[in-house]
Amino acid sequence: MSSLPFLCIAPDVPTSYPYQKVRIVLCVVLAICVSLFVVGTIHWPLVNDPSQIDYVCFMMDHGMSPYKDMIEMNMPGIYLVNWTVMHTLGGGPFAWRAFDFALMGAAALAMIAIAWPYDWFGGVFGASLFILFHGRDGPAQAGQRDLVIAVLLVCAYAFLFHALRKGKAWPMFFFGMCAAAAATIKPTPLPFALLLLAIAAFRLKRLGKPMVPPVVLAFAGMCVPLTVVGIFLAQKHALGEFIYVMRKVLPYYAHLGRHNFAYLLDNSMTSSIVTLIIIALAIAAFDRSWKNWETITLLLGVAFGVLSYFAQGKGFPYHRYPMLAFIMLCVGLMFTSALRKPGMVRALGMAGLAFGVIVAPLYAQRAHRRYWDEAFIYALSGDLSQLGGIRLSGHVQCIYMPADCDTALYRMQLVQSTGLFYDYFIFGPSQHPVIEEYRSRFWRELQGNPPRVIVIGQGLYPDDLDDYRKLNQWPQFETYLYANYVLYDERAFKPSDPGPRGFRVYVQKNESQLDGNKSELSASLDKARMMHESGN
Repeated sequence: MSSLPFLCIAPDVPTSYPYQKVRIVLCVVLAICVSLFVVGTIHWPLVNDPSQIDYVCFMMDHGMSPYKDMIEMNMPGIYLVNWTVMHTLGGGPFAWRAFDFALMGAAALAMIAIAWPYDWFGGVFGASLFILFHGRDGPAQAGQRDLVIAVLLVCAYAFLFHALRKGKAWPMFFFGMCAAAAATIKPTPLPFALLLLAIAAFRLKRLGKPMVPPVVLAFAGMCVPLTVVGIFLAQKHALGEFIYVMRKVLPYYAHLGRHNFAYLLDNSMTSSIVTLIIIALAIAAFDRSWKNWETITLLLGVAFGVLSYFAQGKGFPYHRYPMLAFIMLCVGLMFTSALRKPGMVRALGMAGLAFGVIVAPLYAQRAHRRYWDEAFIYALSGDLSQLGGIRLSGHVQCIYMPADCDTALYRMQLVQSTGLFYDYFIFGPSQHPVIEEYRSRFWRELQGNPPRVIVIGQGLYPDDLDDYRKLNQWPQFETYLYANYVLYDERAFKPSDPGPRGFRVYVQKNESQLDGNKSELSASLDKARMMHESGN
């Protein structure tokens, strides 16, 4: 440990044969579980939010600018992530699986690097459980925004610790770059990154080390993703609209679908995570030697994840990822460090490791069983194929919040008539400025390019509607729809996490030649399914 002058950590891990043998066995078990997860989920489809964001990027490639031409409120960083994956690995499900696996690999390497001076197996243990827990969430959470944020922040920690451990300034540049990149996806990591930088500066000052070069390099690293985003917005001529989204639209969305504290707490963790935390807390109660500036800083990462989850207030599974990444890393470090201690502390450490190895195959097994019901996508694809297929590009419009409708359009490579993506921006309190603004925009686009086909999704987030009463909230549009369109098809499917799932397909009255031939609908649906499964 002489090469780590900035750390105050316990002595080296014992290298006796029994411990080494146990560690090898545990590594093999975890490696098998992760391998089974990779092999068993490589076929997962591209669905849910990532597919919807891919469709936004697809619309960008067809000349539409985010915020300016599209009614969308995600941060620009996630557009750049998805666009980069689409234009390097490809836009299909296998490319997205490769990206998701790459995220897992980066998280694992960062956790092992962080744990290395203590015991590299702590990083292997924490990373394996994090990867497998992510897998148990199913295909809907693959490559999600908060997952990318979690991985970027863990990487930022690895660079920060390496800089201070080795007394080198250059890793601080990559610390700043990773942290700021996370902040381009959601804004909350930026103040947290500044807090970490302040802690690092204080640590350097306390040790009598040069403080200015590392801090300057960190800020230089932060400037890279922020500059890229600025150039992106300038090229899209969307800077003013982006500021409007940050000031007005995001606060409106933030208040939608919020749950009370009890609901959020109940959905924040599973019993297995709670058990791991309880064992870690028991170790901390018996042994306080685990405390040093690094472990305390890692606990700040846990606190950030907790605050981020509760601040978003919606209880979505992927909102837990920053919290879970740091929890898994911390318990891995505590369990392996406990093996250096005698008596109860060592027993608790062994119990924690044993419990983790027990739940790991259960996570992998659940990942194998998880799937995304694509019946909505196949049925809508069949309808749209029957109504003209690719000829509908530029003449079809989805009005729905969940991603299924946009996923069907993306798979069929159909451009929407307007830039509307979420129905809660037009169905809501008419007196709200955001609703008023986006209704006006959507109405102008609707009149300028009336779609031949309109798809209305069932329900309205976050209300518990299981029908199409949301149309009543905007009588002007409802009147226009019934005056100019006829109902072609209506479907209902098993509800999912966002709520009811179903759609109505309306066809322009002057497109009467399209209103019929439903006897061929089943064949079209089967054809759409076969095309998707073959990767076309």
